[in-house]
Amino acid sequence: MRKWLICLGATSLTAAMAIGCGSDNGLDLAKVRGKITLKGEPISYGSIMFEPEQPGPPAIGSIGADGSFVLSTETSGDGAVVGSHRVAIIGLEEDPSAAKAALPDPTTSPREFMIAKTKAGARPPRGGGGGTFTDKTGKTFRITVPEWLGKPDTSNIKLAVDRGSNVFDIDIKADGSVQVSP
Repeated sequence: MRKWLICLGATSLTAAMAIGCGSDNGLDLAKVRGKITLKGEPISYGSIMFEPEQPGPPAIGSIGADGSFVLSTETSGDGAVVGSHRVAIIGLEEDPSAAKAALPDPTTSPREFMIAKTKAGARPPRGGGGGTFTDKTGKTFRITVPEWLGKPDTSNIKLAVDRGSNVFDIDIKADGSVQVSP
């Protein structure tokens, strides 16, 4: 009898520890995936963010070569918080016309070297798609979507994430308007 009580106590303690140490953070997450196109053609690179309108962490996804994305909040592919979200999209493509030119020699042409170095690290211009920027690795990208779509506050894209699995196919039109197909 005593051996049985000890086993029962140990089992209860183990179960209580497992429940108490779980990764449950109280977030109500749902899977979210989809595809993003620009004028019907897949955006080949970039990111998408779902920012909840209620308090909670945003979900972010990378856009793949075929325009597909999967959102993640805490772990890869875990989804977004259930509820209403403001959405931001940043579409990029590698800019072949911006092939890296060799920087001038800083000892013989210090002024030209600094100008070229500054241009290489330039931020995207204000006003929308078509500009370029260079990331920290020196890779140059062309911005393919209007600037206002890259911010949840200005994109005017609002989507509701429901429990279960959500699929959003998003097409950005030539004028910057967005059509979403659930």
